[in-house]
Amino acid sequence: DRLSRKFATAKTLVPPAILVGPGSRDAGILSIGSCDGAITEALGVLAERGIRLDYLRVLAFPFGTEVEDFLSRHSIVYVVEQNRDAQLRSLLTLETAVEKSKLRSILHYDGMPLAANFIVRAIEDALGTGERRTAASN
Repeated sequence: DRLSRKFATAKTLVPPAILVGPGSRDAGILSIGSCDGAITEALGVLAERGIRLDYLRVLAFPFGTEVEDFLSRHSIVYVVEQNRDAQLRSLLTLETAVEKSKLRSILHYDGMPLAANFIVRAIEDALGTGERRTAASN
């Protein structure tokens, strides 16, 4: 019980996650750490193509209440991370009440820096709007 109280207190003391966007769009991106630059660039490219997403940059663990709120407000959440085992997605399913079917992993782990075009392609492919899908259907 003491450790549970300690963990609950820690949630109120960690830096809050940063929301980019109005927070009311149907889908969003959630990530942590060094993915930020690529995600910010990808959001611009996607917006130019008519795909607008909210973005929540998590700064600490344990997750604050804003993470739970973000997950509950979005029907699809793309979890972008540079980890083969999808550890961030795993923590989200273990530590929040999110329905697993809402989470879509975008994993990048080939040793090279994450690029915006990787995120754009993954989201467009998931939505069926990517160039590869369009070319295949012609």
